Amino acid sequence: MKRVIWLLTVALVLASCTTGEHPEATAPFIPTATPPPPTSDPLPDNVTTGARIRARGYLVVGIRYDLPPFGYVTDEGEAAGFGVDVGRELARRWLGDPLAVKFRQVRADTAAAHIRDGDVDIVITALTHTQDREEGADFTLPFFIDGQALLVRAADANTIGKPADMAGRAVGVEAWSGAENALWAAVEFTPTILAYNYLDEAASALSSGGVDAVADLRHRLFRERYLFPGLAIVGQYTSAPMAFAYPENDAFFADLVNLTFQEMVVDGAYAELYGRWFGPEYPPFVERWPGEGVPDLADAPFTANTLDNIAAIRERGRVIAAVVDHAPFAYFDDTGAPVGYEASLVRQIAGRWLGDTTAVDFIRVSSEKAGRQALRNGQANLLIGGLTHTRAAEMEIDFSLTTYAAGEGLMVLAGTVITDLNSLDGQQVAVVRGSGSDEALMAAAKDAGVSIATLSQPSVEAAIAALQEGQVVAIAGDRAGLLGPSYAIEGVGVLPLRLTQVPLALGLPPGDSAFRDLVNMTLLAMKADRQFDTIYATWFDDTPVALEEWPGAPYRNLSLR
Repeated sequence: MKRVIWLLTVALVLASCTTGEHPEATAPFIPTATPPPPTSDPLPDNVTTGARIRARGYLVVGIRYDLPPFGYVTDEGEAAGFGVDVGRELARRWLGDPLAVKFRQVRADTAAAHIRDGDVDIVITALTHTQDREEGADFTLPFFIDGQALLVRAADANTIGKPADMAGRAVGVEAWSGAENALWAAVEFTPTILAYNYLDEAASALSSGGVDAVADLRHRLFRERYLFPGLAIVGQYTSAPMAFAYPENDAFFADLVNLTFQEMVVDGAYAELYGRWFGPEYPPFVERWPGEGVPDLADAPFTANTLDNIAAIRERGRVIAAVVDHAPFAYFDDTGAPVGYEASLVRQIAGRWLGDTTAVDFIRVSSEKAGRQALRNGQANLLIGGLTHTRAAEMEIDFSLTTYAAGEGLMVLAGTVITDLNSLDGQQVAVVRGSGSDEALMAAAKDAGVSIATLSQPSVEAAIAALQEGQVVAIAGDRAGLLGPSYAIEGVGVLPLRLTQVPLALGLPPGDSAFRDLVNMTLLAMKADRQFDTIYATWFDDTPVALEEWPGAPYRNLSLR
């Protein structure tokens, strides 16, 4: 059987030499172990992904067979690459066996169809997270940042490190790939460009001295570096995120995938696998959600039902936003009017959806717990009020893209000379007892090489009094929690500095992928035309948060009228 698989694979590779993609119709499964027999009971159409994996006893991962180091087939006919190793790691964590996994070939243009049809449980390959691909699949945070880059001879890497270094040098590109236009946009001179029919031809010309560099997407240049030893990738000059893709409208499996990825980031498994396949470069920053815990595959529900928030908003012609009072994010002022940064965002979102910024009903909830329940039972479409995107909250509701970067911050007096950690050297700083701010401050001070004394206080109010009386030069605390008092008390403010990074986001109903897409693509559109930044600047005096970039245009009209 192994020999048969290998012969089939060789035939596929030969057949795909001109396209760089395997024809999927005849692509075989590549198992890594003999899986248990499938369940004899038929599964319903609305079975969850977790229940399907449990029933068959193994995971099915979509990979590329022809794109090292992301995924490829070895000379022995075995699947290998980053996607394969991540798939085995997921099988180990979910099923207790790294070999309880099969690999199926997918392409970028067919991945969503394979996911929708249930042919694969998750796709782990060089799949760019674009706005149009949100139709048909959900995505994790980025595991790899792709983009246009240069392939050069390793001996030239010290003199060629960016597009500007290509003045007077010849650059090879694959014809019609888009690399030529990207390079033109990146330089202020007329580049010397030689076009080749295939990327392999351009890399061969580079290796033999025919050109001085090859420009293309970095994930494609990895393959050329693999095929032509002695080449190096330098000078990436555009950016596009790649992420794992998995089925829509499956809240439990989304939590399982995302929180397992978070755990791999925290325990170092992700960095180890990244270094194994993409080293010596460092992995990209992955946003960390506070807390601990990962769902257990054994707890996956058998079927799932999802509320249709878009249909509900269309029918009533209004958006319902539940509000947890938390200035300056969302709160009710003295007149009872809802105000705040997130309230402003929601009004503008409603304006884009319904053509009316007043088409929002803000309802007060007593706590985040009550707000999460309102999302789950359909009483609200959004939950606002400076919600921290924690692991525990992720297992109850969904979240938008991060709209504010919180974390441990510093409150100071107006006009102070305290601007950063270095200016705290030898000074005393107040912390609220039991808040964890002491540990965060000391860790940051150690990293910065400064000595700081702390004064423990029973409450934020007591810490502010100590600051005003001159007992301390600053207060270390949760930045989101310090902002409210800083708005209310004259003469104090919060520095832009973050000692730690904690994401805040809009709360969304769990499992409604289409609605989450709509919210996120609306936020991206607001970011693109600077409306997002304008609203941010109205409430905060630091740099607006950088939303995760999804290239391309929305797959749907953002208007619900």
